[in-house]
Amino acid sequence: MSSPLTSGDVREFLRDYGEYNILLDSVEFTEDEIEKAMSFAVDRYNLLTPMTNLTEDTFPNRWLLLIGTCSHLMQSAAFLQLRNQATYNDGDVERIGIDDKFALYQQLAGALATDWNRYAQKVKQQVNMEGGYGSLSSGYRYVRPGTRYER
Repeated sequence: MSSPLTSGDVREFLRDYGEYNILLDSVEFTEDEIEKAMSFAVDRYNLLTPMTNLTEDTFPNRWLLLIGTCSHLMQSAAFLQLRNQATYNDGDVERIGIDDKFALYQQLAGALATDWNRYAQKVKQQVNMEGGYGSLSSGYRYVRPGTRYER
C-alpha cells in the first residue's frame, strides 16, 4: 500500500512553487487550502453510492484523490478570479486584464472534475462488486428442478 497523498504531492502536480509563480512570487495555495481540498474531495467521494465514510488516510486511490483535490482547488481559484476580474484601457494600449483567468481556471476545473467523476464511479462500482461477491442471492436459490409452489 502506498503512502497517503500529501500537500507536497498536490503542490508538485500543480507546479505551485513560489519561484515558478512569477506574478505572485509566492505559492497560490496554502497548506491549509490544500488539506481542506483533500478533505472535500474525500467527502465528495463518500457521497457517491454506495455511501462510505472514508478519510484521506483510507482513500482507495492516491491518483483519484489528487485529481479531486486539484479540481476543488481550481474551482476555488476560479471563484477568486471571477470576483476580482477587472479590465481597463491605458490610452491606445491593448486592454489589460487583472485576474482575468476565470474561464481558464473554470475549464481546468471542469476537465479535472470530469476525470474525477468517471474514475470515482468506476472505483466505487469495483469496490462494491468486490464487497458483494459471495453474498448476492436470488429467490430462485430455493427452487429445485421439478418442484412447484402452489398458492
